[in-house]
Amino acid sequence: MFTGCTNLASVSIPSSVTIIGAAAFSSCSMLSEIAIPHSVENIGGSAFYGCSNLTTIIIPNNVTSIRDYTFQNCSSLTSVTIPNSITSIGNSAFNGCSSLTAITIPSNVTSIGLSAFNNCTSLISIIIGNRVSNIVSKAFANCEELTHVYCYSEVVPSTSSDAFNNSYTEYATLHVPAVSIDEYKTTTPWSSFGTIVALNGDDPIVGDDPIVEKCATPTITYANGKVRFTCETEGVEFVPTVTRSGSQVLNGNELDLGMSFTVSVYATKDGYDNSDTATMTINMAQMGDVNADGQVTIADVTSLVNVILGK
Repeated sequence: MFTGCTNLASVSIPSSVTIIGAAAFSSCSMLSEIAIPHSVENIGGSAFYGCSNLTTIIIPNNVTSIRDYTFQNCSSLTSVTIPNSITSIGNSAFNGCSSLTAITIPSNVTSIGLSAFNNCTSLISIIIGNRVSNIVSKAFANCEELTHVYCYSEVVPSTSSDAFNNSYTEYATLHVPAVSIDEYKTTTPWSSFGTIVALNGDDPIVGDDPIVEKCATPTITYANGKVRFTCETEGVEFVPTVTRSGSQVLNGNELDLGMSFTVSVYATKDGYDNSDTATMTINMAQMGDVNADGQVTIADVTSLVNVILGK
C-alpha cells in the first residue's frame, strides 16, 4: 500500500484495522513513528522493511507471529516491545537493526528464525524465554557487542552451531538455569561463551504481560434527531464514524430521503485497551416512527400531536 513512500513521516492507523499487509510500509525511509492499534492481529512479512528512521515499535498483544523480514534494516530502531502472545520470530525479522541494544523474547516464543537478529551490531543483552526450543542458523550472528545472554529454558534449545557466529561470545556471559548449567557447558554453540553462570534472583524476569483492562463497548441511542453515546467505563473518549447510504435523485429534481446513516463508535482511554466497536443504523424514513413499529402511521402523528398538546 505505501511501499516506497520515502517522504512519509508518521502514520495514524485506526482501530478498525485488523491486518497490516505484506510490505505495507516497506522502504518508507522517513517514517519515524507509527502506533499500531490493539485491533491488529496480523502483520505481514516485510511490512516495515527498510524503515530506516523508525525508532520505536510496540507490537500489539493480539499478534501471534513476527513474520519474515518484518523489521529488517530498521537501522534506527532502539526499542521493540514483543508481547507474550508471540509464538515465533521469522527469518531476518530484525536483521540489520543496528541500533537495538537489548531484546526480550517472551516466554511463549518457541522458535527463532534464520538470521532473525543478524547484524544487530549494538545488541548488548538478550533475554530468551523458557519455551524456546529451536534457534536457527545465524539467529544472533554478528552481534559483536553482545555481553549478556539470559536463557531460561531448562532444556537446552536445539540450536544451529553458527547461531552466534562472529558475536564474540568468548567475551560474553551466558546465564542459564542452575539445573541445566552442565548441559549448556557441553553443548555447541552455548559452550563457546566465555562465562556460563546460573540464573539468580537479581536477573531479569520473563513473565506474562500484565493484564490491561479493556474499555466497555459503548451504547448508542437515537432520539429527537440526536445520537448519544454512553459507556460503563468512566472518562473515556468516543471515536465515532458516520456513513450514509441509500439516497437517490428522482426525476432530476427530487431527492428520495429514504436513506440511512450507519453510526459506528469505539471508546478509548489512556491505560486501557480500546473497546469493541458498536454500530447503529438509522433510517430517515423511520425518524417519525414514534411508537417504533417500523413504519410512520397516523398513530405516530397522533402521539406527536398529544405531546405538543401536553397530553
